[in-house]
Amino acid sequence: MIRKFKNTDLKEVNELLKNFNYTLTLDSFKTNQFLKCIVYEENSICGVLLFDYIYDRIEIEYIFVLDEYRNNFIGSNLLKYLENYSNLKNITLEVKESNKIAIKFYQKNGYKISTIRKNYYGSEDGFLMIKNLGD
Repeated sequence: MIRKFKNTDLKEVNELLKNFNYTLTLDSFKTNQFLKCIVYEENSICGVLLFDYIYDRIEIEYIFVLDEYRNNFIGSNLLKYLENYSNLKNITLEVKESNKIAIKFYQKNGYKISTIRKNYYGSEDGFLMIKNLGD
């Protein structure tokens, strides 16, 4: 089941986000009015998607699904959930050029490489990927 983040989810969500060396705080939502979070929950939270919803665009910050739940369309369903925001023009994200598995996943879900961002990840280039949804 996909649902919006609740304050009581913080500990479980941070367990997933530690894979990115990122820690979410409740203050994060206060200091960034655009920051949103959705989770995929079965018996516990097994997937998370953190994003910025800025007027008519979404920028994905982090998406993560526990290894034992991968290849069950959880990541794809989280992405599809985002597409249901009203009047949405596009969804963008950055991904390391070397992360072939993630690039293939995003392409399978309709995202296209828009541009290369030189040294976006320190010494490694990143791809800006986009999925256009409207005008």
